[in-house]
Amino acid sequence: MILRKLHQTRATNLALIIIRLWLGTVMLKHSGSYLFKGKLPELTSYLNSMHWPVPELMAYSSQIAEFLAAIMIILGIRLGALLMAFTLSIAVVFAHGLAIYGEAELPFNYLIFAVVLSLVGCGKFSLDQWFFKFSRPL
Repeated sequence: MILRKLHQTRATNLALIIIRLWLGTVMLKHSGSYLFKGKLPELTSYLNSMHWPVPELMAYSSQIAEFLAAIMIILGIRLGALLMAFTLSIAVVFAHGLAIYGEAELPFNYLIFAVVLSLVGCGKFSLDQWFFKFSRPL
């Protein structure tokens, strides 16, 4: 029983690291292409076509939020997962019209990963775990 629990804990922490690294690096690549490779005008134009208010500000803020959230997820900060879930939920609902079995399938999968990390936490090997380990009252 104790060995099974130990194995489950190790497997869970390994799974959380895999999810964190995958989601974090993919979203760094995605938001980085907008921020650093000149794709922001494309996003701004898309948001403008959907009649979003201040589309340029929305484009910049969404990609900066995704970029920072991705870094926090890689480091194991649960707040990053919450931020990523929020930005991805806006994308899935408003930009992709909830077509989760269509064009929104990929962002919806990333949203699910972010929600899992938000609910479960980032695992044993995370900054959250390290910080809360030392911040508990005696």
